[in-house]
Amino acid sequence: PTPSSPPTPPGSRRSRGSPYRVVLLGASGVGKTAFASIFAGAADSLDSDDCELCADELCEREVEVDGDPATVTLMDTWDVETESDWARENFLRSADAFLLLYSVTDRASFLRASELRISLRRFRPAQRTPIILVGNKCDLVRRREVSASEGRTCAAVFDCKFIETSAAMQHNVWEAFRGIVRQLRLRRDSEEVKKRRRRRTCRARRESIPSKARRLLDKVVAKRSPGVAFWLKSKSCHDLSVL
Repeated sequence: PTPSSPPTPPGSRRSRGSPYRVVLLGASGVGKTAFASIFAGAADSLDSDDCELCADELCEREVEVDGDPATVTLMDTWDVETESDWARENFLRSADAFLLLYSVTDRASFLRASELRISLRRFRPAQRTPIILVGNKCDLVRRREVSASEGRTCAAVFDCKFIETSAAMQHNVWEAFRGIVRQLRLRRDSEEVKKRRRRRTCRARRESIPSKARRLLDKVVAKRSPGVAFWLKSKSCHDLSVL
C-alpha cells in the first residue's frame, strides 16, 4: 500500500472553532509513538516545522478533511499503567475523541484495548464520544494473531468504528486521523440534524402501513437469525463517514 497524502500545510486556510483534542490509547508497543510521529511529520522530515511538538508528547496541526480545514491536537501523554485514578479520569474527560490502538500481532494488546474501551465507557457516553478501534501492524501478515473480523466484532460490541493500519507502511494512518475528524464533525452537527428531524417528524407523524410492516419483518428476521442481527448492528463499524 502507498502512504496517504499529508495534511494541508499550516497557513493555507484557518480552521474554524477550537482544536479537536484526540488522544492515542493502547498498550505499550502497539505503535502509538509511530502514529504520533507520522502526525507530527517526523516520518517525512526530522526538521519538519509544520507541527508544534512539546515535551509532553503533544502535537497540534491543521489538516484538511473533505475540503474543510480542522485543527487537531494529538495527545500521547497518558501512561495507562502508572497514572493515578484521578489523573486518568481527568485525562479521559478532557479529550474530544480517542484512537484506541492494538497490534494485530499481539492478542494481549487486543484484550488490553477492550479493557480500555470499558474504562472509557465509564466516563464518556458512547453516542457522544468518537472512538476508533485501530488494529495496527497489519503488514505483518505471518505474525498476525488477531483477525480483521475479530476487530470488527469488537468494534460492533463496543459501539465504535474500526480500521486496520500499518504505521510502518503509513497505510491508513491518515485515514484514521481523517476518520476521527469526520466523526467529531458528525457529532458536532448532530444536534442541529436532530432538530430538523423533529420538525420533519411533526409534519409527517404517520408512517405508511408498508413501511411499518417492512420494519417489523426486519426485526423478526433479525431475532431469528443471529448472523443477520449482527450484520444490522455492525455493517457500518468500518465506515468512518457515518455515525
